[in-house]
This record gives sequence, structure tokens and C-alpha cells, in this order.
Amino acid sequence: MSLTSPNRGYPLERIDGNAGSMSWWVGSFDRAGQRLAELRTSLQTVRDLPGKGDAVVAARADAVQTSTALTADIVEAELLSRVLSRYADAHSAYAVPANRLVDEIEDAHAAAQRAQGAFEHAGQRALWTSYSGTTAEIETADQDARDAMVVRDTADRDLADLWASWESFYTNWDAAYDAALAALAGGSGVTLSRDASSLLDRLLAANGPAAVLAVWNEHPELRDELIAKHPEIIGNLDGIPYDVRADVNEARVRDLRSRKDLDATLTTELDVLWNEMQKHGGRLISFDPDGAEQTTAALWYGPLDATTVSTLVPGMMSQVSEMADWGVSARDLNDFVGSGSATIAWFGYDSPNFAEEPAMGRAQNGAPALRSLLQGLDAILPDSEIDVVAHSYGSTTAALAIGSAPDGLGVDKFVTVGSAGLPDDEDVRTNLQSPDAPRIYATMSERDFWAPVGQGTGFGHGTSPTVLDRVTEFDSNGGVDADGNSLLPTPGHSAHGGANFPWESSPGGYLQKGSESFYNVSSIIQTGEPGTEPGGEGTDIPFWTKVLEIQAQTGSYGYYY
Repeated sequence: MSLTSPNRGYPLERIDGNAGSMSWWVGSFDRAGQRLAELRTSLQTVRDLPGKGDAVVAARADAVQTSTALTADIVEAELLSRVLSRYADAHSAYAVPANRLVDEIEDAHAAAQRAQGAFEHAGQRALWTSYSGTTAEIETADQDARDAMVVRDTADRDLADLWASWESFYTNWDAAYDAALAALAGGSGVTLSRDASSLLDRLLAANGPAAVLAVWNEHPELRDELIAKHPEIIGNLDGIPYDVRADVNEARVRDLRSRKDLDATLTTELDVLWNEMQKHGGRLISFDPDGAEQTTAALWYGPLDATTVSTLVPGMMSQVSEMADWGVSARDLNDFVGSGSATIAWFGYDSPNFAEEPAMGRAQNGAPALRSLLQGLDAILPDSEIDVVAHSYGSTTAALAIGSAPDGLGVDKFVTVGSAGLPDDEDVRTNLQSPDAPRIYATMSERDFWAPVGQGTGFGHGTSPTVLDRVTEFDSNGGVDADGNSLLPTPGHSAHGGANFPWESSPGGYLQKGSESFYNVSSIIQTGEPGTEPGGEGTDIPFWTKVLEIQAQTGSYGYYY
């Protein structure tokens, strides 16, 4: 009997396959892959050989080359095993029960046909009886027809249920069969050996950067495979050593710069990053051109084993294209603090525009990334001092991250310049003032128009850093350094050359060398204390004091920006 399923039009047929034979082949491929993996692991010992000389160097090179070649063979053996194993499981789960239903469907189909014939016969008999039979005969014939209809409908339902079950099994088997063929043809996306895939899963599931580092250190023989296949993950996963991440990300930037199909914004950003790496020694410890609304990146300036690491967090409307200015601040800070200092320019979140700045959304989205960065620093450099310097809305984001735990994520000093307001959340404020929290410092230039506006109009970040317990305030209005040299006042809200509005250009930004603000920030990182006295020698007349004086002199009480 040749039947076709009613819903999908599948021919009713038995699916061939021998689970025992497939299991044997799975075991064979597994053993081959395992032996190759063991050989690759052994080669790691050769790659780690100490010593110098041509023989040692040649042995290391041969080990690397052989290990790389073995990876392809391991992947192929494990691909065959994985594909066949999955197909064997699918065959047992779907093909075997589908085959069992074939006989039942054929029997049910025959029963349904008989029930249909019986119903048609009973219906004809009832029709003829209605013309010539007695009342009792008509009632009996009608009842027989109704009974036959019930039997027919029941048989049809039973057959339909069987067909539905068989089609479901057959569909799942057919999909598994197609997937197996696609995988063998290279269309499955299976690119990692089983051990490397397992290691990647463990890295992604690790509970924080410290756990990531522990897992990463377990299998050095698998690192090259993960780096080659998933650079976008390894280059951005906090807990992976920074030299590894920098090498991976710098290679990605190099490859992207060779493409001709990039938009102008990304092209500019890549050029800026490349210039910072090539000319100024920045190490690109994170880079993601695709995972957010804007490109995110972080450049590390200074030794990777630094004893003091400062992270600069930019604020509203910051873009990677501005990295050069922040790189200058990072290098200037290292020069001031001295040997053992490193500074990170962190553009790791989507910064808000003017419309978004009053809300907490961008800070809430960015704080987890900064939290992870700080935990990674604490894991990889547990004995180093960790500091954060945040400008404008960056202080909102940084406070949300640091204040997420009573220990401040291991941060020692938290410096805010021109803060747009810290989170109003009571838990965050409590954590920022806990005994284990970092020491907090704050400054706001008297000429800064936007910081007070940010604090005054923010929905959820109206807390001035100065209201926190034990906060240390410092000046940014001009003064003199320890040698008596004049320092510039910060002319507005800008971190670098500028004031309050885009068309204004003036030296003395919060993080610009030569300003009192930057001098104090540098001194805080170096010694724990600001370098100038509030209102001390050389301090400029406060901006708002000038406004009040002008208003009193002119009798005009408008705004002066």
C-alpha cells in the first residue's frame, strides 16, 4: 500500500538506519580525536621549553606548526563524531518511532476505509427505507446510519492522530538529516574542537573575571584555537590577560582597516585607535565595533603589570574618535605619577546625548561593563592600586558600578570632575560610604555651566558628590603648583580644550595638563591628597561671583554664560 501523509505530503515509508553501527563509528571518531588532542597537549610541553639556541627555537617552532595542523584534524574527527552522534540520537528519537507507526497507519487507513463504506451503505439503506418502510423500520435505519457515522468519524480521528504523530517524527528526523548533511558540507558553523568548545562554554559561564582567569589558565594548549576562531570574545572577556586581549584586538583593527566597505565614522575611529597604538604605545584591551550603538574600546597606556592603574571614564556625547585627547591625559597622568603607573582610557559604554542625559538609562547600561573591567583589574593585578577618574555623566556611570558592592570592587580612589550627579539610589550611596569603599574626591569649576544643570535636572542622579561623607573637595579655578607656577582655571565643562559650548575653545579643561584640576587629580593619584589649597594663591575669581558682581554693577539680572 502506497500512502501519502495528509498534511505535509510525505510518502509513508520506513526510514533506514542502524543505531548500533552508527554508535560504533561515533566511538571510532571519538578515539581518533582524543588521541590527536592528547598529542596536541603533549606538544604544549615542547612549546614551553626553556632555554635558548637554534635547536630549542626550532623545536618550539615545529611544535607550534604541528599543534596548529593537529587542530584541523581534531576538529574534523570531532565534527564527524558530533554529527553522527546527533544524527544517531535523532534516528532513535524520531525515525524508530516513526517506523513503528507505519503498520498502525496502514491498518488504521484500512479501518477508516471500511468504516466509510459501512456508513455509505447505511446511509443508502436509510434513504430507501424512508420511501417505503414503516415508522419502526425508518427509525432503525436512521439509527444504524447514525451509528455508522460515529464509527466512521472515530476511525477518521484515530487515523488523523496517527498521521499527525508520524508527520511530527518524520519532520524532526528529516530536519536532523538535513542538518547532518549541512554540517558535513561545512554549513553548520561547527568550528571548534570539542575540548575548545567546552572551554569556551566554561569561560562564558564563569562567575566573574577571577573565575574566567582560573579557567583560562587550565588549558594553555587550547588558547590558540579559541583566539583564532573567536577573537571578538577573547579580546573583550574580562579576566583574560591583557597582553592576550591587546594582541587579539590590535589584529582585528589591522584587518578591519584593510577593508574598503566601512562607513566613514568607523574608518575614523579605527584610524584614531591605530595611531594611538602605533605612535603612543596604547594597548587595545577591548574593542567592539558591532555590539553597541557606538563603537566601544579601551586603551591601556603604561606597563601591563603596573602597580597603580587609573581608569578615565568620559561623559556625555563621548566617542572613540575623541580617544586621542584622552590618550594625552592618560600619558600625562602616568608621567606625573611616575614609574609603575598605567592609565586606561575607557570608552566602554554608549554615552548619552543631551536628551538622554537627565535619565539613568545610559548609566544603567554602562555600569555592568565598567564593573566587569574593575573586577578584572582586581583579579589580574590583585596587589595594585586601582583608581577611577570620571568626568561629567561618566561619574554617574562609575558611581553606579563602584557603588554596586560595599567593597567598591577593589577601587582605592574615586575622583569626580564636573560631575553630572551621582545616583540617588540609597543602596549605592550607602555602599559608596561604607568602610571598605574607595576614598572619594570631587571638583566643579565655578565656570562649569553644565554640571549643576545635570545635577539639578537629572532623574535619578541629582546627588552631588560633595554631600557624601568623607569626600575631599579640590579646586579647579586656577592656582599655583608646588613650584609656584601658575595653573589654569577650568573654563567650563569640557574635559579638554573647550568651555561650555562646542564653539568655545579655551585651555584648562578638567583633564588637561596645566590646569589646576588635572594637577590635583594627578597629585591625588600619586599621594592621596590634592596638590593645591582650596581658594589658595592664584585662584581665579569664581565665575558665579563675577556674574553677581556684573549684575550688581549693571542692574541687569539676566544670564551670563
